[in-house]
Amino acid sequence: MTEWFYGIISIIVVAAIIGITKVIEKAKLEELQGSQKILGIVAILAITGEIIYLSVAFGLLQFALETITSVGVGIILLGVAFQTKLKNAIAGISIAINPKINIKDSIEVENVKGKIVQFGLTKTTIELEDGSKVMIPNVKFDEEIIKITSHKKQKNSNS
Repeated sequence: MTEWFYGIISIIVVAAIIGITKVIEKAKLEELQGSQKILGIVAILAITGEIIYLSVAFGLLQFALETITSVGVGIILLGVAFQTKLKNAIAGISIAINPKINIKDSIEVENVKGKIVQFGLTKTTIELEDGSKVMIPNVKFDEEIIKITSHKKQKNSNS
């Protein structure tokens, strides 16, 4: 019963602290630029402290730590299992935002020459001179020496 009593009192104290900081901010700091940020920081600190106190007082922290640990282990296992896919996906995002690599550019990687026809999240598709298509894992763009010739330069040189 005393845990509930102290819990309610602590919530009232935190609400009072936040209320007092709002009153001080309105009365004294209203024209001060950034005073809302100060109030926000005080509120976040007070609420975080209250959550930690209540979690410890009512034993909720134990369950939360077990849950966070379980989720963390699961994420690590998935990361290890899908390591290659994750590398390719990150490389794919890097390729997509790189302005130096575009569709229709000529590319040569591991003695394979062709034109880029599609960027995917994990693979880039190139079309060879005979019309066949080859898919290159995006991580190759980070790990291999690749020759890329911009299709814009080719157009200008032909004109």
